[in-house]
Amino acid sequence: MDFLKKHYEKLILAFFLLAFVILLLYLIDLSNSTHTITRESLEIPHIEPNYRKNNFSNKKYQINYIYNKNCKWDKSVARNDKDKIYTDLLIPFNCARCVFCEKVIPRYYFLGPKGSPRKCPLCSKALLRPVKDIIDTRPPNEMDLDNDGIPNVSEVKFGLDPENPDDAFYDMDDDGFANVFEYNEGKNMKSAASHPPLYKRLHLLEFRETLLPFKLMLVNTNGGKKDPADWVIQINELIKGKSKTRFKYLDSRMTLDKTKYTITKIEAKHEEQRRGGTIVKKDKSKIYLKSRDGKYTITMQVDKPVFSPKPKAIIEDLATGRKYHVGAGDTISMYMRTKAAVSKKSGKRLKRRITKYKVSKVDRLKKQVIIEDKKLKQYILTAKAFMPKLKKKEFENQNQRMNLEMAPGSIDAPPGGAPPRPRRRTTRNF
Repeated sequence: MDFLKKHYEKLILAFFLLAFVILLLYLIDLSNSTHTITRESLEIPHIEPNYRKNNFSNKKYQINYIYNKNCKWDKSVARNDKDKIYTDLLIPFNCARCVFCEKVIPRYYFLGPKGSPRKCPLCSKALLRPVKDIIDTRPPNEMDLDNDGIPNVSEVKFGLDPENPDDAFYDMDDDGFANVFEYNEGKNMKSAASHPPLYKRLHLLEFRETLLPFKLMLVNTNGGKKDPADWVIQINELIKGKSKTRFKYLDSRMTLDKTKYTITKIEAKHEEQRRGGTIVKKDKSKIYLKSRDGKYTITMQVDKPVFSPKPKAIIEDLATGRKYHVGAGDTISMYMRTKAAVSKKSGKRLKRRITKYKVSKVDRLKKQVIIEDKKLKQYILTAKAFMPKLKKKEFENQNQRMNLEMAPGSIDAPPGGAPPRPRRRTTRNF
């Protein structure tokens, strides 16, 4: 024991030295073994596939054999001798697009006799037989180099660049419609008098609730009277940024969002809430309003915002970027031109023609808005736009932009700039 007490430090040092020597020998052996690793020893052994090969040229994999085997469908035949077009809705037949109404119709109507062509079943216009000699067989990229939807011939005819795809989305005649849209609609891109209907510039952005400028402040029961007819209602209305107090009663009438309502029910309710060490009564009274036609109902609660029950929609004009926040019965006023025209004689701006559409229905379930023109013809607006959004033309230089933005009839400045503005003389009384 005395030996261990005197030499325990040396024994511990000898133990660590022995461990170090063992680990060093292991490291040397490990480094020597890495030289024995070859490329062949690292390769993954090849394993034969364990699945069975199939011959897909076998008839059991052919579509005609699969559908014709044990088929119970009768062959599609004409019902009588006069039927020239027939199908069972499973066998396709050749179709083509009508050049007038652009609807897809059977190709049969294009192959009528040369002397008496057949008529389109939808627009009732005569269809000529296609002539193979005049069909343009060039590839599409040669007919439309910039692939913007307008052929090269038409772009050159109207002064557009066949190699610039952006000019298809410019508005050459400033009527609010993109050039490519007018071309597809069969209109003249250079004439503002020839344009599609203005409603095709509109599309639905979103639906939104309308906050009404009314707030229920309190319901006074006049000392706890039980009859609601004796209660007084205080409602604040916001008019041009100023709050105006109004007092109403049961069966009183109010006009909210251009609709007349009647207060049909009053509910006085107070709840006790603890704030810190005190108990405070919270007024949670409600009043119920019903429109005179019975279509809409509104519930007002003390200190709560009030929203209109009528669905509202936000519609954007793709030409001007103007947004209309409308509901049923509202009117959308649109200009035919995006900018006011200028008279060539007097240089004054002419008045723009206004087209109005009335919103007949806002349907949130179908996600659409129905509008009608003055002839009561209805159109459906959805989130899918009729035409692409216009692009602003980029000018080649700043001088060209300044010349176009200069107002008509303006006077050019003399050489060297405009003369200095004379300073106003002031007098002082001493």
